[in-house]
Amino acid sequence: SSCSPPVFPTLPLGRPCILSAFGIMGLVKKDEQKKVDEKKEEVKEVKEEPEIVKRLKETEDKYLKLEKEMEKKIQQLVVEYTAKQQPLLDERKKMLCVEDGAGEKTGTPALTGFWCKALQNHPAFNDLVREWDEPVLQYLQDMQHSFVDPEDSDKGFNLKLTFAENPYFTNSTLEKEYKTEIENPYCGEQKVLGIKCTQIVWKQGKDVTVQAVAKKVKGGGAKKAKQKKEKEEARPSFFRDFFRDLYPKMELSPDAKEMAMSMQEDEAPYGGEDEDDDEEKDEETLVGQLMQFDFEAGAAVKDDLVPRAIRWYTGEACPDDDDDDDDEEGDEEEDDDDEHKKHAKALADAEAEVAAKTAQMEALMKQADEMQRALKELEALEAAAARGGWEMSPAMAATMAAASRSGGR
Repeated sequence: SSCSPPVFPTLPLGRPCILSAFGIMGLVKKDEQKKVDEKKEEVKEVKEEPEIVKRLKETEDKYLKLEKEMEKKIQQLVVEYTAKQQPLLDERKKMLCVEDGAGEKTGTPALTGFWCKALQNHPAFNDLVREWDEPVLQYLQDMQHSFVDPEDSDKGFNLKLTFAENPYFTNSTLEKEYKTEIENPYCGEQKVLGIKCTQIVWKQGKDVTVQAVAKKVKGGGAKKAKQKKEKEEARPSFFRDFFRDLYPKMELSPDAKEMAMSMQEDEAPYGGEDEDDDEEKDEETLVGQLMQFDFEAGAAVKDDLVPRAIRWYTGEACPDDDDDDDDEEGDEEEDDDDEHKKHAKALADAEAEVAAKTAQMEALMKQADEMQRALKELEALEAAAARGGWEMSPAMAATMAAASRSGGR
């Protein structure tokens, strides 16, 4: 038997139904697009700004243009005076590097641990510098900064840390580059585009950013127990946390993620969204927090530590928190006093209530004793009357009856 092609039912025009269906779908799509275009026109009409708003914006744009010119001239002055200040910073380095011929050679022999102490006294670094970082920072000779673009400070800055020869790593300098841009020109909000750091080349067994931890040995027996195995695990360190490349949408290492999460404030979970989306958003948020934190720490080096290092070393530049501490202690003492007063008043009230009830009970007991004595006297009179053959008057009988009832109660 021969195979014949399938026959489609036709419309009056003689075209197969399937083609007609596609044609109808096309008409529907065109109709939907027309509605979308109409909606856009409506929105455009609604967003049309009043003439006064347009004129005000034009005036403000002229103001901003002059402001940009002013900032450019200020930047030129900054570059000029930075060049004039540099010889003073070079002189500082020279003074710190003078060797006295005795003791271990460090980065600043004239004042051992100068930069380490200055860093630790700054709020941006007192949690970043760990105990195991201190011996390495003893070899730090100098800290410098420069602009990515000398004509535009908004494009970012560079940091350069110079180290003396040391037993920890082979690098003589560690550098960082912060690339930034102005995200919102109307409020001066700055956006960090990326942070790039020198890769530290650690000498064998001298990497302070890791620690050796015991590794579990599978199986049992005394022989197995004696076989101690160790593995290296990342640990918090100035040389890990401050020398980490960061850029948007990167995948964070476990230690970087842990650091970011420790800084993240408790937030409610995203509602009604897919868990994968939540994880992606969380990751982006964590990266953003790390970049902002790192940028602020870098700015602290540029703006505070480099120009005023000796004041941070001595602690003169440290924020004075004594007043705040005194206020907090005073508030705590006042709270304690108020609490003590409340307890004392409650105790006094309770004691007064107990005393009143005790006095009431004593009065009732005294009254009961008096009534008992009166009853006994009346009973004695009643017995005497019976023996003598005389009768009590109605008044006395009523008194005895009342006394008897009271005594019974």
